[in-house]
Amino acid sequence: MKSISVPRGIAVLALALISGCASYSGSGLTPGQSSQADTRALMGEPAGKYTARAGELFAESWEYPRGPAGRHTYMARFDQAGKLVAIDQVLTVQTAAKIKLGSAKRDDVLAVLGRPGIISPDRRGGEYWDYAAYAYDGVPRKIRLVVGFDRDGIATTAGESYDPEEFSPNADGNTQ
Repeated sequence: MKSISVPRGIAVLALALISGCASYSGSGLTPGQSSQADTRALMGEPAGKYTARAGELFAESWEYPRGPAGRHTYMARFDQAGKLVAIDQVLTVQTAAKIKLGSAKRDDVLAVLGRPGIISPDRRGGEYWDYAAYAYDGVPRKIRLVVGFDRDGIATTAGESYDPEEFSPNADGNTQ
């Protein structure tokens, strides 16, 4: 049987691509075993660090947004000893539903969803935070998660809306 020789440059590129996928989502990390140092080595410096609120099953979260207005933000959650508890993609309708409307403040929303892609003022003195995301209803579709704040910075609305990139008025074949 003849062996195939792979040039070293191609092998290095293949390894870089494989490790790049792991560093994107943290899939190479193991809850209960991986440390903060392991997470930093694989995923880089976090964009934000958040102390958990009382009653959470973790002590701290690290935010890893992917792309300038990316549809994925990963939160790596650590216990008091700095061990990874979980790593989750948080730009989901289910995660947005955890926001306590009427009491959550901007910092609370940052700890849940991370930084928004767009911040828009509203005419009553509040603002809207907009996140590009995906919904998975059998088939992935592009959506926007939107959180509205009143003038005091309290979350008053949170929900899903169509993404203009996904929505087409002629999607049903109607050309009139």
